[in-house]
Amino acid sequence: MRLMRLAPLAALALATATPAAAQRLFRSTDPVEVTFTTSLKNLIKERDSLKLNPHPALMTYKDSAGKDISLPVTLKARGHFRRQARNCDFPPISWEAKRGDVNNTLFQGNTKMKITTNCRPGNADYEQYILGEYAVYRMYQTISPLHFRTRLAHITYKDSAGPKASPDVTSWAFFIEDDGEMLRQNKLSPLKQTGALFEDVEQKQLMTTMLFEYMIGNTDASIAMLHNIVIARDSLTQNLMPVAYDFDWSGLVNPRYAFPDAKLKIKRVTDRLFRGPCKPLTEWKPVFAQFLSKRQAVDSIYGSITLLNKSRLKDSKDFLDDFWKTISDDRKAKYEIVDECQKQGM
Repeated sequence: MRLMRLAPLAALALATATPAAAQRLFRSTDPVEVTFTTSLKNLIKERDSLKLNPHPALMTYKDSAGKDISLPVTLKARGHFRRQARNCDFPPISWEAKRGDVNNTLFQGNTKMKITTNCRPGNADYEQYILGEYAVYRMYQTISPLHFRTRLAHITYKDSAGPKASPDVTSWAFFIEDDGEMLRQNKLSPLKQTGALFEDVEQKQLMTTMLFEYMIGNTDASIAMLHNIVIARDSLTQNLMPVAYDFDWSGLVNPRYAFPDAKLKIKRVTDRLFRGPCKPLTEWKPVFAQFLSKRQAVDSIYGSITLLNKSRLKDSKDFLDDFWKTISDDRKAKYEIVDECQKQGM
């Protein structure tokens, strides 16, 4: 259903989207060591099922003094492509806990959370994909006022029936704050109706998000279909603001399983294609300047993740350097961005 036309957009579109102070989990970028003990064999086995059951688990993490802190949670497989057994050995997961159980812990304020897990634990390339996608989330956080916060984690999954039932799985992963928590932090509500066009949403946040998707080479997103995009509504202004997530199919991460939609005129995810709104160059230049002002911070994120290998660091730097050159050159920017725009939406 086509969205009804919205009231005129206010000049201070993001003024009410000021996040509260970050919860403890997100106050550091140091990796957190976590163990989940659950019926691991059953959790993995049921992921092709249409009904995804919750699995009781004990989550244990080490606090700053090295002491083990445990709390009861429930785990559930989630996602689509990476959940299917034919695509991945291990599914993405979400966890949920009672508010009283997370109080006075590292996870206080978060009763639900997603975990982006390693698709193939033990595979060095797939470990790099996880670290690379985590870096992309950090970049979006640096550039976009609205974003999902993350925390890198080294996670071990243990079977409550013992290693004979299912061997331990240990891998890098990262926590992503829940949609509802991101919206509450920014005093926003979700738009669940599909069909939004570019003209329906707040333009600066739209331009920021779509230029970011171009920067990382991501075409696996849709505002109209709410695919890898959350649209947040400001209850005061009624402005709608797109917030992106799930970046593993981007050219910057470049996993071996990713491929572009056959309808698009690109052959590889590393081929950038701008899918943002049609704006004259004069309107894009302030957005380009915003991105360029963050270049040093963005470029430094990859260097801060010491577990990324040298080859991936070089490829990522080259990929981003090409973007920085494009938005610094009016002729290239017009050819690759302004002239390649989408008139209504995507």
